[in-house]
Amino acid sequence: LLFPAIEKCAIDKQWQLILKALQRLNKVLEQIDDSGGFRFTIEGQLIHKLTTLFNLLSWSDDKKALWIFEHFQEYKYDVFPSVPEDFDLSDEVTKRFLATCTAEIEKHQQSGVNLSDRDEAWAIKRLIAPLIEQAKQRGDWQEQCCLMKKSAWQYSDFLDISTVYLDNDDALDAEYYLQQAYQQANSSYEKVRCQAHEVNVRVVLTEFKSAWQLAWQMFTDNPSFMAFKNLTQLQQQTGVIDAGFITKTEQILADCYHENSRGLSLNADALLMFYIDQHELPKARKWVLSHKADSTNLLKLANLIMMTHPQESVDLHYRVLDSIIGQTKNSAYQQATDLLLKLEKGFKSCDEKSDKKIALLHLMIAKIIKKQKAKRNLMKLLKTHFASCFE
Repeated sequence: LLFPAIEKCAIDKQWQLILKALQRLNKVLEQIDDSGGFRFTIEGQLIHKLTTLFNLLSWSDDKKALWIFEHFQEYKYDVFPSVPEDFDLSDEVTKRFLATCTAEIEKHQQSGVNLSDRDEAWAIKRLIAPLIEQAKQRGDWQEQCCLMKKSAWQYSDFLDISTVYLDNDDALDAEYYLQQAYQQANSSYEKVRCQAHEVNVRVVLTEFKSAWQLAWQMFTDNPSFMAFKNLTQLQQQTGVIDAGFITKTEQILADCYHENSRGLSLNADALLMFYIDQHELPKARKWVLSHKADSTNLLKLANLIMMTHPQESVDLHYRVLDSIIGQTKNSAYQQATDLLLKLEKGFKSCDEKSDKKIALLHLMIAKIIKKQKAKRNLMKLLKTHFASCFE
């Protein structure tokens, strides 16, 4: 009702009213729980209206730039446009806004910037951010790095600087700022991030052997399928350095599997994913017989062996379906039915012995019906699509 009610007002008055509406929306949200996100439509409408009106205001460019700067400097409201990103600023307003940011940074520098003070560090970083964005848009990566250095205080800041140098073929400066990142890294996670970046630096410096040694150490410290894929990518970049890489990887990933009271360990499926990736399907088929696995990986294997080993494919589908149906909700029943229909379609596309494959599927469905007959909504779905299995 607000928008048509204020259409006859002057633009500046409309601006004031929309801004007031946004402020009131923030007040309302302090009092109620909107975890359902029911505010999103009206929030989006108000923000769009406010940012559209901004360029129509009768204000001078200086006043507009000052308003953007004041609302950019600190978050006054939870629900508000992103400043300056959501505003389509004119070139002149942008120029004056950036000049204000630069002047404010110089004030901080004249009084002595203390980046060990987190609040001051974040204030400087926020002021510099639009200047960095402008340098990026101009393609001036040297200026970008100079600006980034002014607010660098945590390990990730120095890694970001190192990355820009690396992306622009300046590996020596990239290495220098990598060392700065290492000095600021405290947790094991932060040190691993630095190590991962160091591998890239070593490759650009053509220090392939040291890059491989570091990457291999990271893999053995924290083995996972994704870490293996990173190694294979590195091998493509550097050439084969370790001829026994694949054999040793298989042995290491085998130790990733652990079961406990809470379920499977992290990366428990690493060896199964490795076998699938390496097209070692006989090993993968053998592995799943005595190990639990994530449904996604079970289905991936089941689809790969659907034509050659239909019974095993059906058995793997049953394991997945049992888990899905166990959620005991209608959406899960629909998911299970869709999966059965997909498997049936796959078997029907077989040129040979499709009837025998579909017979295996129907036996499995009959087994599900016998076990889950108390779940009426599931039975309705199955009866709709697989009525013959109820006979």
